[in-house]
Amino acid sequence: MLIFRLLLWAALVGAAWLLRIFYNAWPGPWLLACAVLLPPALFLLSLPSMLGLELRLEGPGRVVRGTRAQYTVRFTNRRLFPLRAARAELLLRNHYTENQTHESHRLRNLSTARITVPLPTDECGLISVRVVSCEVWDLLGLFSIRRSFDALFSCAVLPEAQEAAVNLDAALDAVPVLKPKHGGGFAEEHDLRDYRPGDLLNSIHWKLSSKTDRLIVREALEAENREVFLVLEQPGAHDEGLAVLRWLSAELLRREQPHFIVAGSVFTVANESEADAALISLLSSPMGPPCAFDARSARCVLRVRGSEVRAE
Repeated sequence: MLIFRLLLWAALVGAAWLLRIFYNAWPGPWLLACAVLLPPALFLLSLPSMLGLELRLEGPGRVVRGTRAQYTVRFTNRRLFPLRAARAELLLRNHYTENQTHESHRLRNLSTARITVPLPTDECGLISVRVVSCEVWDLLGLFSIRRSFDALFSCAVLPEAQEAAVNLDAALDAVPVLKPKHGGGFAEEHDLRDYRPGDLLNSIHWKLSSKTDRLIVREALEAENREVFLVLEQPGAHDEGLAVLRWLSAELLRREQPHFIVAGSVFTVANESEADAALISLLSSPMGPPCAFDARSARCVLRVRGSEVRAE
């Protein structure tokens, strides 16, 4: 189309030039001047709009794998003079799988133009969409300039929770290892011992002390092994491990059990938003072996390998 418009302009200039030669009346020079100068003049009039054009990328922040999702490329021209068209080159990158694709989109009549594009959701991962380059044409479509935009859009494709064949009740039913509670206070478990300097007066068991002729202290105890760890060792060929991990985390939260998710880093999870944030962070880089963690305070450790879960 650009070549066609250039040929059309050249034909118009040629016709005006021939008219100038064979027709000596006053309109001849004016028509030739208009044919030559009109495209550059319209380009100069279009230039503020070309330089002031805005581009935005919009879409959902997170979706479930396999669902239909879309993002929008939106151009906004806030200047008075209209523009012919614009073409944006986009780079789509899945930070988890490291797959990259390029897309090119052309839009016309740029007063407020937009195009809706399908978002690939067949694989889990954090997908970012970035503008690599953008070319903007003037009103006639004969001249163009390149613009750079910082527009960036990210969407996390999360796995759908998949129930695992594991007995969570048995895994969480660990024999507690008790230790003195820091700062004392109320506790369901306690121990009796002799008074030591520095013990609080309200911790003294006065009734028992009166019977033994020495001061006896009720010491509050708490479970030392109360932490629960979900360790993602292998995501599986089709990311079954991610789906199982999400189900385990949701099931623990339903039981009001805070826990840790261990992958490339250790994530603390106490509510649903923290669980999603941990998954999004996990999907923002390629999967590697789980990092080291201190399991001495573990109530139980659930290791996920694909769709299999092993409790320790």
